[in-house]
Amino acid sequence: MILPLPRAFRLIGSGVFKFILGLLFLVCLSPIASSENADDGWTFEESPLYEDELEGCYDPWEPFNRLMFAINGAIDKVFFKPIAWLYKSLFPNFLQIGISNFASNFFAPIRCILFLLQKDGENMVKTFFRFLINSVFGVLGTVDVASKIGLKSKDTSLGDTFKKWGVKPGPYVVLPILGPTSLRGAIGKFFHLGLDPFAQISLCMYKKNTRNKYYYTIYGADLLAKRSSMLAIMRDLDDLVEDKYSLYRDVVTANEK
Repeated sequence: MILPLPRAFRLIGSGVFKFILGLLFLVCLSPIASSENADDGWTFEESPLYEDELEGCYDPWEPFNRLMFAINGAIDKVFFKPIAWLYKSLFPNFLQIGISNFASNFFAPIRCILFLLQKDGENMVKTFFRFLINSVFGVLGTVDVASKIGLKSKDTSLGDTFKKWGVKPGPYVVLPILGPTSLRGAIGKFFHLGLDPFAQISLCMYKKNTRNKYYYTIYGADLLAKRSSMLAIMRDLDDLVEDKYSLYRDVVTANEK
């Protein structure tokens, strides 16, 4: 029996994905257009990118990236930050830890697959046994029993897998909502759901039941927990850093090498 494609792939034909893909297409063309029409607007030589070129920052789409960074910052300020603050204020610490542990355990199978694709047998086995132990003895992963016996958690992504395969990071890019990454990381984020077995199970059954809501709820809870853990750091950055865009770019670029 052949399972239908996950809903994430079916959404490619939707208006939202058409808009995003079209926008990225225009951004990809912008360097070509600017190089052919140097007198019509900004060029690479005029971009602040070249002030940091010796440090290894490749940011040819900087005008678009700065605009998207500002938009994301505004959305975070009026939506995500207040929700994260309420979450941090209303939920006791043990419950926040339990939610984070549960979400991390829920996404362990996709990490197993990614470590397998990376030919990292050691971390694949560790992640598998972490998932098994925490699911059985850790109340569905809400208690991180595996860490107490020496099986520490290690995160990875499809972008990391592409990196292991020798794929270059490509240009720095700031995605709507998802934030800063490399082009390699952006492609990894786009196809991530297609490899997640829990996403396959829940999203393929979209029209038959409401399992997809559970998946998105857990995914959202994971993002909320991560955002709430960064409240203090983000506040310090607002007070101390004048150009947060450059700081984020430098950190992402260094991690993507």
